[in-house]
Amino acid sequence: MIKNLMLATALAFLPLQSAAFAQASETPPMSVERLEEVSALPVDTRGGKLRLEAAVNGQSAEFVFDTGSPTILTKAYADQIGLVPVRQNTGRDANGRPITMDVAIAEEIQLGDLVLRNVPVLIHDFEGVPLGSCFFDAGLIGSEILKGSAWRFDMDASEIQVASSATALGVDADTPSAELFDFGYPHAPVLPYTIGKFSDRALFDTGNAGNLVLFKPITDDRAVKQATVRKSVERGKGSEGVSGGGLGQLTDLMRLQLKSMTVGDVSFQSVGAQIRHAPPSLLGMGLLSNHVVTLDYPGGKVWFERRETPKTATTPASFGFTALDERVEVTQIYPEALARGLKLGDRVLAVDGDELAYGDEAEKCATAQWIWNELDASSIGTLLVEREGEEVTIRFDR
Repeated sequence: MIKNLMLATALAFLPLQSAAFAQASETPPMSVERLEEVSALPVDTRGGKLRLEAAVNGQSAEFVFDTGSPTILTKAYADQIGLVPVRQNTGRDANGRPITMDVAIAEEIQLGDLVLRNVPVLIHDFEGVPLGSCFFDAGLIGSEILKGSAWRFDMDASEIQVASSATALGVDADTPSAELFDFGYPHAPVLPYTIGKFSDRALFDTGNAGNLVLFKPITDDRAVKQATVRKSVERGKGSEGVSGGGLGQLTDLMRLQLKSMTVGDVSFQSVGAQIRHAPPSLLGMGLLSNHVVTLDYPGGKVWFERRETPKTATTPASFGFTALDERVEVTQIYPEALARGLKLGDRVLAVDGDELAYGDEAEKCATAQWIWNELDASSIGTLLVEREGEEVTIRFDR
């Protein structure tokens, strides 16, 4: 859950193959042009997501940078730059729902001094995403652009550095590392991880704000159970999040604390994990809280350098709410919040005495972005909610 409050709005890996684009278009394969040896791309982290400026076919806009998704442009932006669909693709969103999008070829995507040519992109109008226009200026820049370069995510400097190799980025060969797997288009970064004696691979997904999201059957493994902190398992109810097909269905939720986890040469202690019902497991933005991470596609490795200013982990909240088209609604709940009287489906009217303005589109966007970017759910003292036409005050001891 983003900041334990706003649910994730990422789209899942869609099973497209490069060959499909070759059949649908006579354009040459994607290529990379470097105007400088090292390109420095300023990034901003808002709502647990990376945002950067890019220009597609010469038209600049802001994008979410999501390594767990292919590049997906909003329909409005695609129309603005004159993209012509060459075919359609049907895949599944993060909640497992089938979703169909148009496919096009962007002649050029420029990020700072880096130019990518003939990039396959998807087009989606995001109409199923609540208040999608408030969060997606032009869409997502995704993982297909990663191939052929080394990408260094440095949140201390608020930038991503891109070069032809990790060596060109100044990464020392003695830096802790792990193998980086590339299974073809859209070239999403897959990393090996180990919990106790259990080993698996997970998608490194900057579209997810957490540390670790485990595919539910993994929690039944004996080694994972042994590595779970005693009495740390919390079970809740709600939606796993918002994705391309809209808000996910009501389901059982679970989160837990692991004693440790390793990714290649790096050991992570006291790791909080969310559970999801759809594969794959995810390693999220939490990896960037304590490390500068370099995805070295030419070298087939991911490198981990300790950050100078590690980010302190926050305490998970016992509830989550989502800004929907017509209301802010409680969409996740765990035992503590339930015991205090909060219920799924409650409409949130005010937070700590501050009324949530939710009138016209501008007010909705402002409120949704305040929730997304600034509000820490774990610090909330009171919620005023509406339930069956009556107002109810929920108090939390903080």
